[in-house]
Amino acid sequence: MKTIPIFIFSVTVIIGGFILFHSLTYKNPASLATNIFPTETNSKVQVIKATYGPPFGFSPLDFSVKVGIPVRLEVLATENGRGCMGSITIPGLNEEVQTFRKGQTNIFEFTPRSLLGQYAITCAMGIPHATITVE
Repeated sequence: MKTIPIFIFSVTVIIGGFILFHSLTYKNPASLATNIFPTETNSKVQVIKATYGPPFGFSPLDFSVKVGIPVRLEVLATENGRGCMGSITIPGLNEEVQTFRKGQTNIFEFTPRSLLGQYAITCAMGIPHATITVE
């Protein structure tokens, strides 16, 4: 009977440790470079592009878009992803959840209307992959 709580505790500690380690110590070299995937802006739509897959996960990690102009986020999957790292959503901007499929591009379209601030690009469980800043 004691094994179930110990198992649950162990899994929680492992997942929490992974998330904390990844968010505090992991620096994606591609995200530190400028204009790897620049935001393409015209009067009709802002296109932002990213990739998902090894060895860096989501790349780049930060995006900026302008309020009131439609946005198209294109995420090319170089692998399927595993577990919660196999899905993506943008709470507050586009609630659709999509699953990564190797070689396919996931597309999210939304228009940030007076929603200034930062929004996390997350898995379906809410673990952040990257950030979109609406200016």
